[in-house]
Amino acid sequence: MPSSNEKTTITPYGGVDEIGGNKILVDDGSTRIFLDFGKSYSRRGKFYDWIDRPRQVNGIGDLLILGIVPKVPGLYRKDLLTLAGEWNPSEEKDPSVDAVLLSHAHGDHADYISLVREDIPIWMGEMTRGIIEFNEAEKKSDIEFEITKYKERPSQRNASKIERKIRTFRTGKRFEIDTMSVEPIHVDHSIPGCYGFIIRTRNSTIAYTGDLRMHGNKPELTEDFVKEASDAKPDLLLCEGTRIQEATSMTEKEVFETCKFFVNHVRDSFVFAEYSYKDFDRFATFYELAKQTGRKLLINPRTARYLETLSRLDPKLGVPRSDDENIGIYKKRVLKEDEGDEPYYKQSNVWTALDVNRKESGVIFALEREELIDVKPKGGIYIHANTEAYDEAGEVDEDRIRSWMEIFGLERVHAHCSGHASASELVRIVNRINPKRVVPIHTESANTFKVFFAERVTKAEQGRGIEL
Repeated sequence: MPSSNEKTTITPYGGVDEIGGNKILVDDGSTRIFLDFGKSYSRRGKFYDWIDRPRQVNGIGDLLILGIVPKVPGLYRKDLLTLAGEWNPSEEKDPSVDAVLLSHAHGDHADYISLVREDIPIWMGEMTRGIIEFNEAEKKSDIEFEITKYKERPSQRNASKIERKIRTFRTGKRFEIDTMSVEPIHVDHSIPGCYGFIIRTRNSTIAYTGDLRMHGNKPELTEDFVKEASDAKPDLLLCEGTRIQEATSMTEKEVFETCKFFVNHVRDSFVFAEYSYKDFDRFATFYELAKQTGRKLLINPRTARYLETLSRLDPKLGVPRSDDENIGIYKKRVLKEDEGDEPYYKQSNVWTALDVNRKESGVIFALEREELIDVKPKGGIYIHANTEAYDEAGEVDEDRIRSWMEIFGLERVHAHCSGHASASELVRIVNRINPKRVVPIHTESANTFKVFFAERVTKAEQGRGIEL
């Protein structure tokens, strides 16, 4: 048994000098947990584009050799290590980590849990679990995305999936992981079900922001985290700093007003809106916009299923039904219909490309760009209301967007409420929490924190421990 005087160590294996990819090991000498275990889009992007995949025949080998994931004995799945020729029974017999805490469902925090061995418990919010299970049902399984369960590799045709030890929590309900006490507190971000954590080890207290903001539709969630973290008097705050060099933020209300202004000035024209379907606040903005401007918000069956998932997980969200009078279900041309889409195509609010072409001024078209080819809009506006470029696609290709809009004569409008706190918000958050030390993560601008917090800032280094 380690001495009770042994210090707690924080070792970042991701989220250092990059946006996302958080993998932060907390070790108090007796218990070891990871805070998130996300996909690093920047590291992965050095070797692959968003379509390319590491070779599954080599298990986790390609990711290890390229330095996309850290080499941590006792952490990864036996089947993936065996394929890579990296399985060492003496090192890998027992798990080296007691748990992974997941802050939310975005891939840069969650996806590489897929690589973690199944006997390591994964803790996540109930909403996060529901969103991840929805995404797993919608996407084809591969070694980079099989979070709640996975197929052993090499996979047999009819082999059943191996279930992980998923544990769920709710805000404010403490739970224990051996010698550590964990208090999850909800925060506001661009996807429902996000959390920060207050972690009490045997000898220190750590607060972890996850991803958060104070300018969204639910700032009171982040306020709750700030209050609880302040009361905990943390020795160290792991603070996201995505936008530490941006002083202000556009609010979701301002997104709505900006979009409404432009839509009202193109009453007889086509409106194409592009945003992440996972961002419920943005969906709600365009739903209200459609309602107030007399248009139908056109979505696809996948979005309809996602909204139904959110409604089931949290009825208080007030998610409208897919057959709502302000919503239309777009039926795209396919060679073979997906069975999961068929129930939506039986509804009375189905629109085809021909329907849109005949009444293009009656819709807000929130579908994929390639559907513009069938719709053939005759000019209008393109509202780019997407989140930052740290999603499944890796980064937004501005030249490609411009080419699509030029072909169809669409004028671009930008309106976006970021999922991340601005510098002014971060200053308020850190000053109110008042930690002894601040470690910037999830940022490419860690040194900027020193402008505001001076000697309290400890700059993280990849794979190097920080003692408390």
